[in-house]
Amino acid sequence: MQPLVLATGVWLAQAPIPSSGRAAETPLEVSDPKPDAAQPPAPARPSIGGFFGSATAAPAPATPGAPPPMPAIEELPPRPGSPSTGSGPIKLPFNSAKDRKPVAGGGAGFFDPSKLGDDATGGGSLQIRGYLGFNFAVTQRTDVAMRNESGTFNQLKTLPYFGGGAANLYVGAPVYADVVYARIAFEFISIPRATAGAADVAPAFNPVVLMESAALEVNPFAWASKAPRWFSEGFKVTGGVFVVPFGIEDEEHDAPVRWWATRPLAMSAGRVYPGTWIDIGAMIKWKPTLGRTKPIRPIEIDIGILNGDACTQTRSNDLLYRYQPVGQVDETCERRLRDVQKVNRGDGSVLGIAPDNNGNKSVMARLMVRPVAAMNVGGSFVWGRHPESNVQIPSFLGATFVDTKQAPTWRAGAHLDLNFDEMFESRFPLPHLRGEVVYGVDAAAPQDPKNPILSDRRMLGGYAQLAQPLWRRKKTRLLGLILQYRFDHADPDLAVPGPRGPKAFNSDFADEFRYDEALQAHVVGLRFPVLPRFTLKAEYAFVREDGGRNNRLYNDNFQFQAVADF
Repeated sequence: MQPLVLATGVWLAQAPIPSSGRAAETPLEVSDPKPDAAQPPAPARPSIGGFFGSATAAPAPATPGAPPPMPAIEELPPRPGSPSTGSGPIKLPFNSAKDRKPVAGGGAGFFDPSKLGDDATGGGSLQIRGYLGFNFAVTQRTDVAMRNESGTFNQLKTLPYFGGGAANLYVGAPVYADVVYARIAFEFISIPRATAGAADVAPAFNPVVLMESAALEVNPFAWASKAPRWFSEGFKVTGGVFVVPFGIEDEEHDAPVRWWATRPLAMSAGRVYPGTWIDIGAMIKWKPTLGRTKPIRPIEIDIGILNGDACTQTRSNDLLYRYQPVGQVDETCERRLRDVQKVNRGDGSVLGIAPDNNGNKSVMARLMVRPVAAMNVGGSFVWGRHPESNVQIPSFLGATFVDTKQAPTWRAGAHLDLNFDEMFESRFPLPHLRGEVVYGVDAAAPQDPKNPILSDRRMLGGYAQLAQPLWRRKKTRLLGLILQYRFDHADPDLAVPGPRGPKAFNSDFADEFRYDEALQAHVVGLRFPVLPRFTLKAEYAFVREDGGRNNRLYNDNFQFQAVADF
């Protein structure tokens, strides 16, 4: 073994101590101490135009009585050979243990050509990361098999249980400097019969292994050494298995970076967006570096093509989250008409990857704009076609789902993230806000007008959450106890409830159409970063259902989670 490789491995395995000064998820800017009188002041940096002009890239010092300056956009150190007024060595965030972020999204953000140094990314720098989450829950339960004499549901015994936790193991390594990178990630998760916030939770679990990533990433223009950084370092091509980039929450669903022990309904079991969408395909990311003496990165664009589609992924999630055997679950992503019998068809998954049973491919795009580092606003879109759900294939020796009628399926989303604690200078911690909204359609393929079975299903959902730190720690700059609130909304079928009358589309948890009821939740909780890589979370969810008092379920729940990343 080469000495450099051994030294690198020892550095990666070394755990930081609490006094290392590792910042919270986003490091806070600490003002430099006053220089000694004997030292001459450092020369002023020249202003740069950049993407947003000198006002954003190099803000002027605040005057007395004026509001504090806005934080800069994500800044990167100048690459070797770039003009720089500083005389000290370049500090690369990649090589700083206190700036290391937890693994998320299967390691989607680990390979960043703009943040890797040529002398620190040679072959053999193997990275092994991961996390472990331990969960305990207490949940109310409801007997939805039948209604009582008063027309309501009976409450069952409250259930405490251990489970629902997750673990992740990530392995990645640069193949050649900052040109080619390979990553593999597996998530081990134990899912109850229905996730907290759905109709019921039973004391049976579905242990699942998900392959979140098995991808190669390439910087295609690394050879253009004389080209500007927005070209030579701004592009990244990914091919293989990866988490589909859509919004913020789905790519940051892993326990160390997620605010909560549970996920929003619209991004998990709510049948709005098929959460943790893992697929096979290829995509290109453009995250340009603008400016020379003080580089900034105000925009991020992802464009890709995938094997699967949103409809098929929704059916796969039904089997994953509902934990119902094939043949006992109504597996239609479209809306099944009320006078049609249940359609039994299994679209499971292998390691979380749904089958490629459509006749074409899906396309996706995501835009993120960061006017300042503490703000992220953008939108996402994924479109494809899916086969009709009521087709049965007795033998795969001939025509299969790929050869059947196809119909469009798509999701569109918008997100906003504001961290006021980084945006404004204050003696007291300021709140962090985040929200997403998703709208989608799973269209039905052309039906027989004399015997229609399916129709289009339109869904709408989202969440809004607020985190308010109560104090900051003086030594480590970690946040203290954080008070949190989240509002969830998931309506998997906007047509239910429908018009009044004998053919009304009622929202009823006791009927056989159990995937069309809207759910809302008010979640309050606490999050406490005990150590730089060890966090405790506790929350209580007040879940409400569509349909009035007669449709009321007993499904409020308490969740506790302890998570550590390494």
